[in-house]
Amino acid sequence: MAVAFLSSVVSNGRAGMDMLEENKSTHVVAPGLNWLIATLYDAEAFGYPNTKAEEVGYKTELDAAIAGLREMHRRGIVVLPGGDYGFAWTPHGTYARDLEHFVKLLGFTPHEALIAATRGVAKLMMRSHELGQVQPGYFADCILINGNPLEDITVLQDHDKLDVICINGRVHKAGRKEYMPPPVSGQDVNRHVIVPDLPHELPEVKRPMQKQY
Repeated sequence: MAVAFLSSVVSNGRAGMDMLEENKSTHVVAPGLNWLIATLYDAEAFGYPNTKAEEVGYKTELDAAIAGLREMHRRGIVVLPGGDYGFAWTPHGTYARDLEHFVKLLGFTPHEALIAATRGVAKLMMRSHELGQVQPGYFADCILINGNPLEDITVLQDHDKLDVICINGRVHKAGRKEYMPPPVSGQDVNRHVIVPDLPHELPEVKRPMQKQY
């Protein structure tokens, strides 16, 4: 599977779009959409004003990107969250902003955006046999949300509403009611990790999700 960069597709106009559509079973597009948006509208607090961002062409690039990505989605070309995080105005831990952009700007339904970010990315990484779905034998990477992202996709950006974060079966964040301690050593005959009985009262465990800027 090949990854197409958005800038090359847009610069080639309709020919680039037609090429992608003809090869949509083997090509995907993973745009760094949030970087453009954040650079235009969030970077001023870090010394890069909106006027400068528009002057160098980021607004024009964003408008072209949105139009092109909407057309790709209409044609059934696979578009996945690409991000480009790690700048001061796009800190790690804010990746769910991409899903909001997919819904509000690109015409995705919340369900389509969630599938793109899970099953779609797993396929891109050639690990669809073990990632991206809640299935027996897959890595138990799950979150429990106090809300419904199918009704409001932005709920995924509120770290206080991510009640439980579980990575490969191990709890990395939980409140009092949801907390489960790490498994004890040992396996049962079905090769499942043995988890001890839980006491009624457990300490609240809430680790910081990301560095605060």
